[in-house]
Formats: sequence, C-alpha cells, structure tokens
Amino acid sequence: MVNMASHLESEEDVLDFRKLERELAAAVEADHKYQRENDAKFRAIKQQVGSYDEFRDIVMASHLRPLEKKDNLQNMEVKQPWNVHATTQGDRENTAQPQIKQDEEKLPKNGHEFARDWKRYCKTPPDKYKFIKKIGGEQLANIFKNEISFGLLGEILTALNDSYSQEDSGFVYQVLDSLTKVGRFELSVDFLSSKESQSVKELLAKLTNDLTDDDGIEEVNSRLDALRKRYKVSS
Repeated sequence: MVNMASHLESEEDVLDFRKLERELAAAVEADHKYQRENDAKFRAIKQQVGSYDEFRDIVMASHLRPLEKKDNLQNMEVKQPWNVHATTQGDRENTAQPQIKQDEEKLPKNGHEFARDWKRYCKTPPDKYKFIKKIGGEQLANIFKNEISFGLLGEILTALNDSYSQEDSGFVYQVLDSLTKVGRFELSVDFLSSKESQSVKELLAKLTNDLTDDDGIEEVNSRLDALRKRYKVSS
C-alpha cells in the first residue's frame, strides 16, 4: 500500500516536472521573440525606413534567417507561407472587414463617437453628407447637446454646402436649425473660418431659392432670416 502511494507521488512529480519544462520553454521562446523583435525595431530605426509599413514588415520578418550558400532551395519543401506572422496579420485584417462595415452602420450616440466615425469613415464630402443625412438634424442636436467639438461645426456646414441638392432642401434646413441648439453654438460660430462662413451663407441662399413658394414665402423667409442671425451671416 505504501509502495503504491509512493509510486503515484512519483508519477505526479514527473508530470509536474514536464509541465514546468514546457512552461520554461515557452517563457524562453517568448523572451527570444521579444529580443528578436526589439532588435529588429532598432535596425529599422537605424535604417530610417520611409514608412510605418516598412517598419512593421521588418519587425514581422525578424524570425527569418538569411539564406546561406549551403542551403539547397531545389530540395527544400516549403509547406507554409514565407512569413507566417504577416499572413496571420492579413487574416486578422480580412476578418476585421465585416466588423468595420458593422461599425459604419452604427449611429454615434455622443460627440466623441461622432468625431471618431467622422474622421474614420468620412473621407470625402459625399461621405460626410451621407453620414449627416443618416443621422438627421434632430439626432445631431442630441449628440452635441453639451457641446460641439472645436472646428466640427464648420466641417459639417462645408460638407452640406459641397454636396447640397435641391431635393434635400428640407433636410438641410432641419440640420441648420438643429445645430443652433447644440452646446456652445455661438462660440463655434465665432471661430468659423471665412470659407466656412461663406459655406453657410451659400447654403442659406440656396434654401431661399428652393424653399420659398407662393403659399408660405413670408414664413420661410422669416425662418431663414432667423437662421442668418444665428449664424451671423449678412444678407
């Protein structure tokens, strides 16, 4: 009975030793990987690479060793990509594409999320216009109820003017009116550039032509005049 217990304890000791051996090997490999990639970073900096992509490629390829004269490529059987780290990175980027698309469909809930998505997805005036249209004027007022980021008001006004179409005149009016309700609106207007001020002036001129009709011309003109005052646009 005692011999059996001793035998079991001996087996457990062997198993524990093997586990520690594997953990030690993994730690050594992780340390080698860190040192290897760290050395590659210093080499890339010393070489003064022209872009971050070049820097990243050098680091990712740090596990590769240069070919030597004794290496025979003809008899070498290659069963894996030349750079498994880069391939893995590419797979992650491909997997990330659906997530990016999903993020684009989400509407921002606050000013921080709006500024993030505006910078990330809205690269052209049509992109910005589409993004504003998807959110809507009323929701814009909710997003920026506390304050609108410095410079963002001018970018929105410029995007509206650049991609304006007559059929969206009602929507554009709603956005302009809703923006007057955001936090620190007056301060943002004071910091509009001359180009941005010109954009809102042109927008209001377009709305004057497209919104006025025989039935409600006086009411519409009155509302547009009120907007001109809020945006400090001279007639």
